[in-house]
Amino acid sequence: MTFAHPWMLLGALAAFIPLLIHLFDRRRPRPHPFGPLAFVLRSQKRTASRLKLKRLLLYTLRTLILLALPVALARPELKQDAAAAAVVKGPAATAIVLDASLSMRWSDGTSLFERGRDEARDALADLRPEEPATVLVCTGSPLPPAAPGFDRSKLRQVIDEAQPTYGAADLSRCLDLAARSLEESPMAGKRLVVVSDLTAGSMRLEAPTPTVKGPTGEAVRPEVVLRDAANGKDALPNHALVDLKVEPALQAGPRAFLFTFTVKNFSDQPLKDLEAAVRVGESTVGKGFVDVPANGTAQKSLTVRFQQGGTVVGQGSLTPDGLAEDDRRAFVLAVPRPLKALVVNGSPHATRYRDEAFFMEAALSAPGSPVQVAVRDAAAGWREDLAGYDLVYLLNVTAPEEADAAKLRTFVENGGGLFVSVGDHVDPEAYNTRLGALLPRNLRLVRTSVERDDPDADGKAAKLAQVKVEHPLFAPFTGRAEEGLVGARFYRYMLLEADGSGAAQGASQVLATYSDGAPAVAVARRGKGRVALFTSTVDRDWSDFPIRTSFLPLMQRFAAYLAGSLEEREEQRVRVGETLSLRPEGTQKVSAVKAPDGKEVPHKAQPDGTVLVGPVEQPGTFSVLGADGNAVPALAFAATLDPAESDLSRLPQDALSAHFGEETVKASSSDSERPPVPLWTWLIVAAALAFFFEGTLLRK
Repeated sequence: MTFAHPWMLLGALAAFIPLLIHLFDRRRPRPHPFGPLAFVLRSQKRTASRLKLKRLLLYTLRTLILLALPVALARPELKQDAAAAAVVKGPAATAIVLDASLSMRWSDGTSLFERGRDEARDALADLRPEEPATVLVCTGSPLPPAAPGFDRSKLRQVIDEAQPTYGAADLSRCLDLAARSLEESPMAGKRLVVVSDLTAGSMRLEAPTPTVKGPTGEAVRPEVVLRDAANGKDALPNHALVDLKVEPALQAGPRAFLFTFTVKNFSDQPLKDLEAAVRVGESTVGKGFVDVPANGTAQKSLTVRFQQGGTVVGQGSLTPDGLAEDDRRAFVLAVPRPLKALVVNGSPHATRYRDEAFFMEAALSAPGSPVQVAVRDAAAGWREDLAGYDLVYLLNVTAPEEADAAKLRTFVENGGGLFVSVGDHVDPEAYNTRLGALLPRNLRLVRTSVERDDPDADGKAAKLAQVKVEHPLFAPFTGRAEEGLVGARFYRYMLLEADGSGAAQGASQVLATYSDGAPAVAVARRGKGRVALFTSTVDRDWSDFPIRTSFLPLMQRFAAYLAGSLEEREEQRVRVGETLSLRPEGTQKVSAVKAPDGKEVPHKAQPDGTVLVGPVEQPGTFSVLGADGNAVPALAFAATLDPAESDLSRLPQDALSAHFGEETVKASSSDSERPPVPLWTWLIVAAALAFFFEGTLLRK
């Protein structure tokens, strides 16, 4: 029993007042015999007995009043908290495990983690002086705690400095680590105090319960105290943006994108008119509303058209709730900038569909393409100032003069993109002599797989056999989309020399081959620019590829790839707690990686030229700094949360009891230190009843 105002107990001394009055008021009468009154005396004896009982009752009631009032003002309470329950078996070495997972950020004004820290502080304060203790802050990758000790200030500092993370925390793993630390204490008693919100993802109930080694080496279960940071709430309602998909919306324009929100409702109540918005900086560029059924999922699509090209950093967001961290997702988007392309037509024709540049011009000028096309014949093309273009296409063009070749080399080395397709006008020897320094590989000779007018041409024609769909250029051509590639027939194509045959050229990469293994598409970096070589024609002279469904999107992706603006962000996604492999372009160097809060993230260069970053510890946009200390927008990436942590459904008490066993101790702040009715309330009621009965007796 405890008293809120123990000094008020001094008022209980007033309970002696009725006793003193009774003692001082006693008088001993002298006997005076008087015969006629004998019959009266017999009647008085019966009356005196009743008066004696009445006086005794009044004395008891008045004493109760004078005793109850000061005791009630002292506010006594009976307490049996978690610590008291835990120490019934005697002193024990104690490990306090504080859950620091993302779900502990849930808040209804006060976050669960703040409540959890208060619970951990109370658990530490409730320990006996002779009980050693240790503290483990449970994260996704917890470190073993120190051996139990008696430095309470140091342990309290660990609790005060603890912060919730943005990832999952495996409490089962943390309990095992805490149990191992308890084995370092010679004290026989062992206790684990778990402070958590006890959500479904916090603990693996299928895992074995933690044990410690007993005095003789046997496995012994420690006492377990569960402190519920959620104060026994039946549910923690939450909704989350579990996915944000961004893809080009070509039908809406060259810089339009479709944002698809996937929203999950983890509560038993449906959501109406939940706002979904796309934000860039402080501006909202797209907004809509979505209804989500109870415990269900819904999607909302928003089309956003950006005014300018370049790298766009933003986020998709929902109306925030108790766990605001999972209501937004960052994105880094490469928006195509307007591109100017010079198409040099090496074989013009009066009939449009037989013109060498007909299909290429149609593909690059299609709706949604950011490319502005200028078509010139060979003579006019070499007179153009290449500095005004981003891309140059040589379509079955005879080898340029040395001066023109030098101008083209300067254009590529300064960052321009060059696309070369072959045909009857391409002389391999002349190309190797004048453009060999630019080409991914030297040209060799033309191979004919079958004559076009052969009756069996369709069956004998070469086809694409190996396509590196993992490369951004061919990434979309999987599943059904692959048919447009592998179904194309090639009647002629140019063979290439083996890689490394031209030592001055540098490394190249073959992205697609024909059925006989000959290269179909080869690419290379030359200076700051890129070069792509297509070993057949882009008209119908050597193949039927230009009339295949894959031709248009592939040529547009060639343009984006050669200009360095191809969307490659799918490979730059990472979840909190994971690592990411960055691939800098060319000779780029990474000097630092900055998290959304400005802190540096560990990174390490790999032998293959990639940079390993992480693990990342928070969601949002991460910036990458180059060797000069300036940000490299093309390498920026976004980190997202694990949707599993958004499920805040609670572990049932009976499941916890079955897991830890009935012999373990279970308590929480929700059911401790809160008696249903304080004792002082009953004392007030008793005093009031005593007043009532005293008045009743006095009236009789």
